[in-house]
Amino acid sequence: MDFNLPGEDDPRRIAVRRWFEANPSPSYKQLAEQGYTAANWPRPWGLDAEPELQFIIDTEIERTGMTHPTKVNGIATNQCGQALLHYGSDAQRERFLPPGLACEEIWCMLFSEPSGGSDLSALKTVARREGDHYVVRGHKIWTSLANHADIGVLVARTDPTAPKHKGLSQFLIDMKSPGVTVRPIQDMTGEDNEYNEVFLDDVRVPADRLVGKEGEGWRIATSQLQTERMMMTQPAAVFGAGPTARELMSGLIETGRIKDPLVRDEAARLYIEGEMFRLLSLRSLSQRMQGRPSGVEGNLGKMMAAPHGQRICDLAKRSQGAAGMIRDPDVLPLPNRSFGRFQDWDYAYWFSPAATLGVGTQEILKNTVAERILGLPREPDPTAQVPFNQINAAPARSAA
Repeated sequence: MDFNLPGEDDPRRIAVRRWFEANPSPSYKQLAEQGYTAANWPRPWGLDAEPELQFIIDTEIERTGMTHPTKVNGIATNQCGQALLHYGSDAQRERFLPPGLACEEIWCMLFSEPSGGSDLSALKTVARREGDHYVVRGHKIWTSLANHADIGVLVARTDPTAPKHKGLSQFLIDMKSPGVTVRPIQDMTGEDNEYNEVFLDDVRVPADRLVGKEGEGWRIATSQLQTERMMMTQPAAVFGAGPTARELMSGLIETGRIKDPLVRDEAARLYIEGEMFRLLSLRSLSQRMQGRPSGVEGNLGKMMAAPHGQRICDLAKRSQGAAGMIRDPDVLPLPNRSFGRFQDWDYAYWFSPAATLGVGTQEILKNTVAERILGLPREPDPTAQVPFNQINAAPARSAA
């Protein structure tokens, strides 16, 4: 692996830094118009940037102290917005990408359902075509930021007579549409700004909001989840965001808690783990520089990174001793740069259990790693080729 990343004197870095000097407090709209929000995207949305230039731009955004747009509106600026480049129409790109990249319209993913568990393909939300609209009826849950979202990326069943993976389609819906009800879910953080359940009662969605073709929903959704998992293979506390084991170690040293030999030993192990994830991130960057596809290793990275982040947050709290049982925003000092909503160690600690559930449970990720990376036999699914509307009607043995 080549560790000779662009230095301080790289002409590209100097040019980017000069732009930030001329725009010392840029808005997200300015970042998007400059092409910095998604620099690797093709023009006019990005800069057609090679991985090195994207790396430079991302590190310079971080250097300003502002929260990166992918942490503010990741659904639009990363996984789902990116899917419009491949599957969306010109009209959809013109309508949705500019305000999405500018973080003026927040997006959410309407994927998981109460009855489906970890099997996304078993979803029951139905989109029925009626003239120039689809009528959507169903119930989604664990939808991040739905209570703040303007646009929902919806996966719904358009053909119940097809097998469960083949009868799905994807839509872009207005979250303010009649029939959309969002109910926040209170979690351990004591706040309700993350997870929600969403009820869709005969919501009318214009037919031109269909992404790609009918029946392509599963392919599009899995590509989006893969992109999201790659982003989460980072040495950070929660979902690829927040402080890292380096910040944990610095805080323990600054407060003197590192003198405890048990704390020191555990912190050292976490620091080593964090360096491993940092190297994995650089390996991914190196592969992109060489034009190699990312493949499915994002599943492996997310599977390992999520519990690592939980252990970081756990040690940050436990290092306080009995005081760790009380809410304290100053659990450990953090450097003067933005970690988004995970700037608070307490918040990160209470939120971190979600990391091994969201964007694919550990069990789903282990199955994917076993089957698609290690080449082990696929787990049999007797319902995979059965028309969805017959799955619950027939005995499982007749579906085999």
